[in-house]
Amino acid sequence: MPLYFMGFLATLAASLLLYLAAVATVAIRRRPLPTLMREGVANHLQAAGVALLWFEVGVAWLLFFNVYRIHVDMNALGNEALQAFSRGYTSRLPIVVLPYGLTCLVWALALWSAPGRLSRRVVWAIATLCIVSILTTPFAAGAQGDMQEHGFTDEAYRQLQTAHLARTLALTLAATWAIVQGWRLPKV
Repeated sequence: MPLYFMGFLATLAASLLLYLAAVATVAIRRRPLPTLMREGVANHLQAAGVALLWFEVGVAWLLFFNVYRIHVDMNALGNEALQAFSRGYTSRLPIVVLPYGLTCLVWALALWSAPGRLSRRVVWAIATLCIVSILTTPFAAGAQGDMQEHGFTDEAYRQLQTAHLARTLALTLAATWAIVQGWRLPKV
């Protein structure tokens, strides 16, 4: 397994653990999470999180509408073309998966910071949507793995597109929510 992919999996695991620890802490203590980062850090963390979210929204829709649909075209040319495309795609995967893992990690960390520009409620919602997007990952990865090992099937392609659409919608909702909630004009 390539080093970048192990790093990607580590960021997803850390995001899930931080999120679950936050949920457990709030459920047990019945109070807001302790703030491990002050407001200035929180503002920078949230700004980085919003930028990463919008990068991921662009990548996710590009994958959904363009890249993943190439599987159908490559299959029409034969299994060798499909396998060559799959190898080419996976060799360029770091530019897709590393920012995605970092996005999820930033929003899980933001749960443990002071409220910045975004309220705790909004940060919880965005972090939850990031976790929802993580939960779709095994289904999309499983479908891609099936196509690499056994060739193209309509079922694997539908699974890939459905899982990726769920991830894309979750990230789009999170990014839109962050902009709407964080960049309102102050009331006069």
